[in-house]
Order: sequence, then C-alpha cells, then structure tokens
Amino acid sequence: MTKKLILSASLLFSVLIFAQDKKTETTKETSPSRIKVYTPSSSVSKSNSSNNSYRWIVKTDLLGLASGEFPIIAEYRIATKFSVEASAGFTYAYLPNDFLTTSMDNSNSGDTKAAMGSAFRGAIKYYPSSDYDAIEGWNFGIQVFSKTTNRDYTDSSNYDGLLSGQKDTKTKTGISLIIGKQIFQDSNVAFETYVGIGIANVKRSYASAVYNSSTSNYELSNITTNEMKPNFQVGFRVGFGN
Repeated sequence: MTKKLILSASLLFSVLIFAQDKKTETTKETSPSRIKVYTPSSSVSKSNSSNNSYRWIVKTDLLGLASGEFPIIAEYRIATKFSVEASAGFTYAYLPNDFLTTSMDNSNSGDTKAAMGSAFRGAIKYYPSSDYDAIEGWNFGIQVFSKTTNRDYTDSSNYDGLLSGQKDTKTKTGISLIIGKQIFQDSNVAFETYVGIGIANVKRSYASAVYNSSTSNYELSNITTNEMKPNFQVGFRVGFGN
C-alpha cells in the first residue's frame, strides 16, 4: 500500500513538473523578441532629403555666350534655404557699343572691331520650396554686376590716323532682382532658367576725330557719357553639381 502511494505521488509530481515546463515554454514563445520604436515617415524623409541635398554647382550661361559674355559661375549653399553665387568671365563685343543708342553722335568716330573685356557678377539667393533645400527649385535673389565691353578702332588712314590705338569702352554696373528655377538630373547635371530686372549706370568712353577748320586738320576728342537705364536679363544656365 505504501509503495502504491509513493508511486502515485511520484507520478503526480512528474505530471505537474511537465505541465509547468510546457507553460513556461509557451510564455516565452509568445513574448516579443525585441522592442520596436515607431519613427514617423516624414522624419525619415526629411533626414534623407537633408543628407542628399546638393551643396555646390559650377555652370555657365548659354544665352550669355550668345550675347558676347563668357562666364564661369559658382554657387554654394550657405544655409538650408540660402546660397551665394559668384561669376567671372570675359566679354567679346560682337555688337557696336552704340547699338540701340540714339543719344550719341558717332559720325566722326570711325569703324571699330570686337575686343576683349570683362564681366563680374555676385548674388545672394533664397530658395523658398518646402520640398527642396538650396540650391534646388525656385529661387529669387539680389544680384550686383559690372560688365565692360571694348572695341578697337580699325580706321588708321582716315582722320590723319588719330583713332589708331584708341578704344571704345562701355561699362555697365548695377543691381537686379532675379527670379529663376534650378533643377538637377540624376547624373548631377543641372539646368537653370532665370530672368532679372533692375537698374544700371552705363558709362561709355569713346574717341572722335573733330575737324578744325582753322588748321584744316583733325583733332582727337575723347568723349565720356553717363546715363542710368533699366536693365533686363534672361539666362539659361547649364552646369554640374554635387
């Protein structure tokens, strides 16, 4: 009888231990293996956008080439929505400096040919888009500029050769409000179109041969004019950035 009781107790004890172990295993299986942290998708998108934003671009203006200005333009992002832009280049005056000018009498100024000059521009630009950081998307800013076009006199036989070695120089300095849009392709090639409107001081210095009836000879006269004029710009730029 005692042996039966001991055997029954042992069997019951074994069943209880097996049941407890099974329950523990089930609890472990249903418990989570790690804690998941929810991250808003907007936060991820913003972080990725910030990390992948372009910081600089080097470009040139194709419409500037057509008008006789050959610039190298660099733009750099200085803040999330702001950039600075600087341009330097040379000019080659295809058109006479008195082109579309009616206030100057050039009847005795002789013929001229294109010569080299220089052009400098600087701007600060703001990019308001909420989808992009500077330097991508719509932008507007303030630009200051100075552009000099030179032409050499070719007439050395007329006017007693007085115009030989003289220059016809026109310098335009001013300020403009510019509005544009810059987009990047997957290959890091960028395109920008822009327009600008402002005001400029136009200074022109040119030579003229004036006939002196008392001496029956031509005399050299250097003429300088200044005038304030509206300034309009249109540009199409192509470049590479990163």
